[in-house]
Amino acid sequence: MSTLQQEKCDVLVIGSGVAGMSAAITAASRGLKVIVAEKASYYGGTTARSGGWLWVPNTHLGKAYGHHELPDQALTYIRNQAGAGFDEARVRAFLANGPKAIEFFMTKTAVQFDMPLTFPDYHAEAPGAAQGGRSMVTRPYDARELGPLLKTLGPVLPELTVFGVTIGSGKEIVHFMRVTRSLESAWYVTKRLTKHFLEVMKYGRGMTLTNGNALAARLAKSAADLSIPVWLSSPAVQLLQEGGASPARCLSATASGSA
Repeated sequence: MSTLQQEKCDVLVIGSGVAGMSAAITAASRGLKVIVAEKASYYGGTTARSGGWLWVPNTHLGKAYGHHELPDQALTYIRNQAGAGFDEARVRAFLANGPKAIEFFMTKTAVQFDMPLTFPDYHAEAPGAAQGGRSMVTRPYDARELGPLLKTLGPVLPELTVFGVTIGSGKEIVHFMRVTRSLESAWYVTKRLTKHFLEVMKYGRGMTLTNGNALAARLAKSAADLSIPVWLSSPAVQLLQEGGASPARCLSATASGSA
C-alpha cells in the first residue's frame, strides 16, 4: 500500500535524467537541500539509454584541441538550424554558461567527457558550423564505483549491445565495425569481449558502462557524493504554492525506494 511522505527541501527535482540530476548536483554543491523524485523503479530516465553525447561550443576541451570559436559563430549556426524556433536570449545564455557547466562538472564531480579530435557538426556546410570542438561523449565508467547504486541504474537498450556488451560510441564502435577487416580491430574486439565475459562470470554483468549509461552512472555517483537522496518509485503528485511562493514541500506518492 502506498504511503505519502512529506519532506521539506530547498529544491525539488522531478526526474533523474541528465537535466534533473545536473540541476540537483549544482544546487547541492551550493549548499541547498535537494531531493530528486523519480517515478520509475530505476534512475537515469532516457539518459541511461542515450548515446551520452553533448554539444557545447567553446569549452576547455575544444580549446585544448586548438578549436577556437569566432565571435557569434555558434550563435549563427544555431540560428540557421533553429529557424522560427530561435530564441536569441536563451541561446546566448546557453553559449555563455555551457562551457562553465562542463568545466564545473569535470573538475568538481565524477562526470567526465572526452572529445574526438575531429567530429563535425551534423550540418557541417551550414553557416557557423565547425569541423570539431563542440561534440563530446561521456567517458566510460567502471560500474563497480557505483556500489549498491548499480542495481537501480536504468538499463541500456538491448538493440545497442553486442553479446550484452554496451559499445562506446566513439573509437570503440569503429573497431567493432571493422572487426573483420582489421587485425588491430579484431584484437581490440577480442579483448573487449573477453573482459566482458569474465566480468559476467564474476559479477553477473559487464562492469564497463558507456554512452548514456555511463553518464547516468556518473551523475548518480556525483549525487551520492553530495548525499542527495533520490526517491525511486516516487512519482510527484502535487506541487503546492503558498502565497505565490515557490513549492515549499516535496510530495511523493510512495517514496518507497532510494538510490
